[in-house]
Amino acid sequence: MSAFHRAALSALSALALVGCATPLTQPLNRTVAAAAQPVEVKVGIRQPELYGAFEPSRAGQAAAAGCGAVPGLGILLAAACGAAAGAMDATINASRAKAADEVIRPLKDEIIDLKFDQAMNDAITKALTNVQGMSFSGVVVTKETTDAKYEEALKASTAGGVMFVNVDYHMSIDLSTLQMSARALLYPRSPAARTAAGLPGDINAPAAPNQPASVIDPKNAAYRSLVVYRAKLPQQAKEPGEYLAAWKADNGRLLRTSLNDGMAHLGRLLVEDIQRAPDAPALPSLGKVEVENRQQADLVAESHGGKLLRYPTGALHFQTTPGGNTTTAQAPATTPPAAPAATTATAR
Repeated sequence: MSAFHRAALSALSALALVGCATPLTQPLNRTVAAAAQPVEVKVGIRQPELYGAFEPSRAGQAAAAGCGAVPGLGILLAAACGAAAGAMDATINASRAKAADEVIRPLKDEIIDLKFDQAMNDAITKALTNVQGMSFSGVVVTKETTDAKYEEALKASTAGGVMFVNVDYHMSIDLSTLQMSARALLYPRSPAARTAAGLPGDINAPAAPNQPASVIDPKNAAYRSLVVYRAKLPQQAKEPGEYLAAWKADNGRLLRTSLNDGMAHLGRLLVEDIQRAPDAPALPSLGKVEVENRQQADLVAESHGGKLLRYPTGALHFQTTPGGNTTTAQAPATTPPAAPAATTATAR
């Protein structure tokens, strides 16, 4: 995994999408859902193993901005200066990524036998069998998560729709928290599904003037969601090493438990969200909770030591303490399914 990718993830890249023109979340329209079946599912897990977040370098960004502000420097020289500054950040970030990996190496060694990719795929496959009125096929893990590979997979599919679920899991900078996330984008593939979604029926046809050129642009997705799981140790440690020791104790018991719990919750939240109809009322707020960057999130459920928060973007975040019985915690019942109940949910 590139240093840039690690840095972006450690800075909660999903939340950085708030400022984009395309909303982070989008409920699934019933008509599109009915036309897009069966839905092929690609679970994108680019990383080979657990990784540690780090504070990304921004020195190069500042230097690049300074290059452009020097009077008389010239366009070419300013561009070269900016490129050099960007390379500096990349070098620093690569070094920090390596250092972060070395710090959490003991945790990686404890879970070396955990087949995360397969376990995550199984969790999503099992969860999708609970989606009423929708059928899913070909739920498989892919390591090729670039835009080009996703576009290739979408165009090559013979399914009515294709859903890409990008999964990430890492330790926080201070090692107090395990964070896992799943970003889902469902694209209509068949002519009927694309027409229902207001897109050209032929997926290879040129995009309309008011539509994105890329078929996998998030704006072309009929469904968009982000679900996040955070397991934070309850103790207040003086240094990261104390958190590391707690996660590592007893053959990594808390880390293993939290990873398995996180997989179950990500699958459950994804299923509940995809069934929530566009015209359904939002889950009632039990109160406001201040989260990172001084944002105010809505508390929508609380049970067994876990809290389910809805962020301003619509993203769902489940927060818990390792060791608690959180897997059985249930959020409020979902609204009617997003697709007619005439078909049977299947996943294989």
